[in-house]
Amino acid sequence: MRKLDTRFGENFNKVVIQSLTLSTAALICLSSATFSPRSLASQANLADSLATSLAANLERISAEQDEQKAQQLFATLLADDTLTDIETINILRAKGMRAFASDNLQLAIEEFNRAREIAEVIKARQQVAEINKRLGVFHYFRGEYEQAAAYYKKSLLFYSLQHYPVERANLFNNLGLVYSNMAEFKTSLDYYQQAEPIYRQYGEPLDVVDVRFNIAGLYVQMKRYDVAIESFLEVKRFREQQQDESGLALVHSDLGVAYKYAGDFQLAERYQLLAYDYYQTQGEGYHLATQCNNLAGLYNEFGMTEHARKYAEQGIDLAQQHQHKSALAGSYYELALVTYTAGQQPAALDHLQRARQLAEQYDNQRLLDEVKQLSALVYAAAGQYRQGYQSQLAVIQDKDKRNNEELNAQLAEFETKQLKQRIGQLVTQDKLTQLEFERANQMRNFFVFVLICITIIGLLLMQKRRSRKAEAELEARVSERTAELSQATDKLEEANRIKNQFLANVTHEIKTPLSVVLANAEALLNEELAGDDKPAHYRQLHTNSLYLLDIVNDLHDLSKIEADQLSLCPRQTSLSELFAQLDAMFSKQARDKGLTFRVNQNFDNDISINLDAMRFNQILINLCSNAIKFTNAGSVIIDVSLLDEQLLVRVSDTGIGMDDEQASQVFGCFVQADENIARRFGGSGLGLYLVAKLCSLMQADISVSSAIGRGSVFTLTVPITSCQHHSSRRTVSASIHSQQAYRFTGQVLVAEDHPDNRALISLYLQRLGLEVLAVENGELAINAIEQHELDLVLMDLQMPVLDGFAALTRLRKSGFQKPVYAFTANAMSHDIEHFHSIGFTGCVEKPLDRQNLISMLQQHLPYQSEVVIDETPEVVIAANQDAQAQQQLAKRFRDSIHLDVANICRADAEQDWQAMSRYCHKLSGAALMFGDKKLADVSRQLELCLVHRRFEQKHALLMALKREAGQMGDPASDDMRHEFWDSKVTSATLQ
Repeated sequence: MRKLDTRFGENFNKVVIQSLTLSTAALICLSSATFSPRSLASQANLADSLATSLAANLERISAEQDEQKAQQLFATLLADDTLTDIETINILRAKGMRAFASDNLQLAIEEFNRAREIAEVIKARQQVAEINKRLGVFHYFRGEYEQAAAYYKKSLLFYSLQHYPVERANLFNNLGLVYSNMAEFKTSLDYYQQAEPIYRQYGEPLDVVDVRFNIAGLYVQMKRYDVAIESFLEVKRFREQQQDESGLALVHSDLGVAYKYAGDFQLAERYQLLAYDYYQTQGEGYHLATQCNNLAGLYNEFGMTEHARKYAEQGIDLAQQHQHKSALAGSYYELALVTYTAGQQPAALDHLQRARQLAEQYDNQRLLDEVKQLSALVYAAAGQYRQGYQSQLAVIQDKDKRNNEELNAQLAEFETKQLKQRIGQLVTQDKLTQLEFERANQMRNFFVFVLICITIIGLLLMQKRRSRKAEAELEARVSERTAELSQATDKLEEANRIKNQFLANVTHEIKTPLSVVLANAEALLNEELAGDDKPAHYRQLHTNSLYLLDIVNDLHDLSKIEADQLSLCPRQTSLSELFAQLDAMFSKQARDKGLTFRVNQNFDNDISINLDAMRFNQILINLCSNAIKFTNAGSVIIDVSLLDEQLLVRVSDTGIGMDDEQASQVFGCFVQADENIARRFGGSGLGLYLVAKLCSLMQADISVSSAIGRGSVFTLTVPITSCQHHSSRRTVSASIHSQQAYRFTGQVLVAEDHPDNRALISLYLQRLGLEVLAVENGELAINAIEQHELDLVLMDLQMPVLDGFAALTRLRKSGFQKPVYAFTANAMSHDIEHFHSIGFTGCVEKPLDRQNLISMLQQHLPYQSEVVIDETPEVVIAANQDAQAQQQLAKRFRDSIHLDVANICRADAEQDWQAMSRYCHKLSGAALMFGDKKLADVSRQLELCLVHRRFEQKHALLMALKREAGQMGDPASDDMRHEFWDSKVTSATLQ
């Protein structure tokens, strides 16, 4: 038993206190870099108090005698969320050291591994190095020498790069011990020889003595007993002078082993018993197990079997208690020798089998050889001669193998020396040859000079020829690159032309309905219309606004597809009902143009398939709209059939048609057949591009065949994943004459700071059958989620007390995994990407869109649906109730506007820009919800002006906000808002 360096474990609580104080003070001082000296001093005092408090707790745990209570105290400390990473590491290390002191090596390894993981994450390299060394010590004491060596080497990497010479020497010393136990004596001696000069230069005398002590132990294993005993006695005298009782016990133990092998029984027994008595007095069970093993071996050596049995059995008990594998294996071997001598062959074989298993675990080759040799004797004594012979043969074969390996290594070393000698001879011969060559070279120099001149002339001629060839190649390459640049320029010009054409088309498409909206709005504002004419003009306003919304929705869908943000929601869909609604949608439009519109359904009426009905309808509506738009006479026919698990739809028309070039480009972005068609028929060129993108998303194929003057045929092929026959009719989507009624099941939380907005969204959700819980800020939202079982959350982003972002962060940290949607007017593609990145499930845009809201709810909540006719009494009554409720909310909103404006003005007077910005955001969101776009825009502009500190614009925007708020009482304005809500309820009543 030799001296292992475990100095990171000595006075561990003091180390913890110092590291806690330093790390905490450093963190607080760094965070206070801009404070005054007095402030810095106070921060440092705070750091000292925090570290001292934790260190005091560790001291209290260290003094605790009850192990269960100590572990509870450790758990309480680790549960503190305010702990820094360094403090957590130190607590785990203290916990591991307590386990080590209790000989619970497995728990010690687990706690130190946890500490190492944290230290690696925060890149605390010195902490990692210290922990790796400590893990090496634990594995060494468990007899797991290979793992111990691996951890020591990891730690050594750090200390080799830093100026820590003593720590590096300690690791060399420990590695020497490991390889000594693995019987790799040369490697062990190399490490000791590296450690000794470092100790002499930087260490203390005790360090030099320790390494000499370990080298003496190596001499014992190498059977140099006289040298070993002399070294041990020298170390003994030094430790007696230092009164180092623990170190002296180690010397006594190894002196006893050395005298045993030297054949001096009395001195061997004397020193072994001195070490045994010391460890028994100190209660050091781990070392006591080693001494029991040594004494059992000593008494077996000299034939005192009863003494040997006593100490072997005691060694087994102690080694099992303290997880000392090497002592356990040795004690089993010694007990096997005792039982063999006593003629108890079965017991001897059992003990040998256990010793063998343990020796194989920690690769103790010496013990394995002894076990195999004794096994041969036991088998022979038991009459099992075949097994005895095989066991003895295995020992011989193992020795032969090791001897061969050693011989091969020596041969390799010998061959290396021979090779070096041969290389030296070759070098000498090379020098002699070089002298001869120099004499010959003098004769050849002249001829070489002549040859060089000839070669230079030839190279010059070749260079001239190559230059001419390179010039020709360069000209050809320039011409080729010029052609490529020309083609690229043509492509860019074509892309620019297409972009300009698209912008012109979109501008035209937007200006046409916008001019109608402006004309009707001016007529209504100037009271140029009679009372009976106003409803018609309100309807024109509404119709053209919806047309503008369709254009914006197409652009929005395209942006979502391009950003990969559009997802499908497939449902079982009745094909007959889907195409019946399509027929109802376009029949009148076709009749008005004098066209025949027909849908041929080549399938059973009770067929339903699994697809996203809304997106499929979007494709069909675009194809049918184009077919009717570009057909002046004849017909538009839709043929639908099911074939080989595919849905085949052909849209045929007798319109103006296209040539092959136009047909090849018709699915491109911003593309129409030509500019004349854009002027004649209008359109932005987005419809078929959107169709192609949706088909790609649905894994469907679309193609077109066309001829000028004969019409076009668009063929859509959709793969079917599920095809069923249904007994009851279910509708897919709302048509012109009917709409889908939904009843959802679940509880939804709405977090919105504006009371009118809360009331409005609550009304929407309650009409859909949901139970709604509404709160006004993020803090209340978190409380509500803790108290109720909620299925979905709608979270406004800017709220008092706690905003939506902070509330979401706390919810996700607490483990809340239900859907949380951002409820905001900022719904651009980059905003949506940001919401997803920080943990929101998605985004619900202000103002509310019924179909989008229902699509979102369908993804998360169970529901039932049915088709209802708009003209039924129940629907009319529901629509009237919705209109009354929404108009009451709108009136309450208008009444509260002046209070919101007053809050904004008060914040302006107090120069509280943060509060002023919050009030503007609140008013903007509410205005959007209640259809006042202009008020919302002015509020939003004022909010952005404050956020970006553009105070020179503030006064003008504030005056504009006051003017807009002052017009809220205008009767014409009220009539327009009533019409807005009437139309919204009529077209989208929430059932």
